[in-house]
Amino acid sequence: MDATDALTALLQAWRSGDADARAPLNQQIYATLKRMARQRVGPGGGSATLNPTALVHEAVARLLGSDADWRTSAHFFALAALQMRAVLVDHARRRGTAKRGGAAVAVTLGEDLAVTEDDEGVLALHEALERLESEDPRTARALELTYFGGLTATQVAEACGVSVATVERDLRFGRAWLRRELEA
Repeated sequence: MDATDALTALLQAWRSGDADARAPLNQQIYATLKRMARQRVGPGGGSATLNPTALVHEAVARLLGSDADWRTSAHFFALAALQMRAVLVDHARRRGTAKRGGAAVAVTLGEDLAVTEDDEGVLALHEALERLESEDPRTARALELTYFGGLTATQVAEACGVSVATVERDLRFGRAWLRRELEA
């Protein structure tokens, strides 16, 4: 059993009520979730109210409070990425956009597409992804999982049930689409 299968087995055991699965599961997933969160809030650790640790805790609390039923470790991390996006968007909305550009950090989404990761940038990206989702849900999901979750094309393919080539094609199209939307 490889590490991914072992993690999937731990997730399923814990989800079905096995309390003994919690400690080893926490050890295995916390580092990955923390890395995902650091990618979103920047190397400086985020704001005083939303640092990587707070982002992980809020996203996990939302995930565990939902009816989500993850099938694999990739699916679990994909769902965690969706929750991180929701936390970031809610945080940006609460803070308002009065501090436009204050402590902004440029984040590269790949292939020379960058977004300013301040409240305004997070909201602009969120709104653009919502528009893309109405036109092409699979591409929007691939971008979301890659950007908010830091998942690789292989992990996105596994989570979405498509080929890696399809994910790579969706990402190329999605980045071009976002570039056009965000530069407009």
